[in-house]
Amino acid sequence: MNYTHEELTERLKAKIMHSKKGKLNIINKEIPFQEGNGGLDPRVRKFLAEEADPKTRRPLEMDDLETTRNRTEVRSKDLSSGIRLETTNIILPDRKIPLGVYNRTNEKKPVLVYLHGGGFFERDVDVMKNMCKLLAQEAGAVVIGVEYRLAPEHPYQDGLDDCFETVRYLYNNPEKFNVDTDRIGIVGDSVGGNLALGVHQLSRKKPWEISYIGLLCPLVDLSDVSRETWNIKHYDTAKDYELIRQELITMRESLIFIQTLYLNNLEDVLLPLVSPLLRRDKTGLPPITLITAEFDFLRIQGEEFSNQLLEAGVPVRHFEYKGMDHAFVRKLGYYPQAADAIKELSKHFSLVLRRQNS
Repeated sequence: MNYTHEELTERLKAKIMHSKKGKLNIINKEIPFQEGNGGLDPRVRKFLAEEADPKTRRPLEMDDLETTRNRTEVRSKDLSSGIRLETTNIILPDRKIPLGVYNRTNEKKPVLVYLHGGGFFERDVDVMKNMCKLLAQEAGAVVIGVEYRLAPEHPYQDGLDDCFETVRYLYNNPEKFNVDTDRIGIVGDSVGGNLALGVHQLSRKKPWEISYIGLLCPLVDLSDVSRETWNIKHYDTAKDYELIRQELITMRESLIFIQTLYLNNLEDVLLPLVSPLLRRDKTGLPPITLITAEFDFLRIQGEEFSNQLLEAGVPVRHFEYKGMDHAFVRKLGYYPQAADAIKELSKHFSLVLRRQNS
């Protein structure tokens, strides 16, 4: 039977399982209408087997840089209902930071800063727009999409500084966006999650407070620590073994490429601003939503990070989307799990704000 996108999305809300890893409670979102079957979601399987660019199904190399940057994700739809986009720039003495401003109206709203993924080196503007629009609609917030500088032309810490300066600018100029700077959240996708955690660390002892962080398949450890202790036995590969193995190994080995692209000094992989998993003191972090995909190489480090947050007393809601691979959230309108993840993140942000004001 062929189900509509709406039926699949509704099923995701209705069928939820729970599991434990250490002290961590994991909220499992099963494959809709195939709960408990295991293996890849049929939409992911079809994409990886029939549609994915072969060049993206192997470890990245420097020769792939421009090809990857020029690639457009065609499987992303605008699921919002007329959310308005404006563009502006933050003008600094030595550069400008382009911003997309979503859902600015005459009503003052909370604000979410959105930091895109792409390995620190690429940016798909259309995907970014669609995610920001749905996020703005579901969270009832103004969303600020940051076009931070990219590696290798701008290695660590240039892009992170752009993200940090955006938060500073919002705090100092709330009237330009009609936002409430007592209600600031940050959302990061993949390496954007890495940057989001870095912005929070840089914001300590600043006059603003970050109330919430949403992490979508985040990269929290760029060091070799996670890569060398990782094992494919952590994954259920009884079904779709070859497709799953290729996806996991490709991601694992591509992190070496990302290291060399992002860092001028490879010893910097151990810095907490580069590998937040290694940040010793996590007690000051705000409530966090952390979303993982079952067949993502980054899933294991995400689980470890959430366990560390619990040990530090940080409220965390941890989701695992069964049958999904890395960056599934970018396929809005094609994978129902993508929209569901944005909605779960938005719900938690709204809940955090209500508790903050009670």
